[in-house]
Amino acid sequence: MRKLTKNIDITLFSLITLSILIISSLSWLILRTLKEGRKALTEINKDKS
Repeated sequence: MRKLTKNIDITLFSLITLSILIISSLSWLILRTLKEGRKALTEINKDKS
């Protein structure tokens, strides 16, 4: 029983770590995309005027 509890603790820790990694990667990707999009829009607006 003690071994099962230890495995569950390790699995939970791994899941939490993986979730944090995925969420931070997606957030970074979204923020970078928004930044590039904003830059592209200002460039387009400069070209129009």
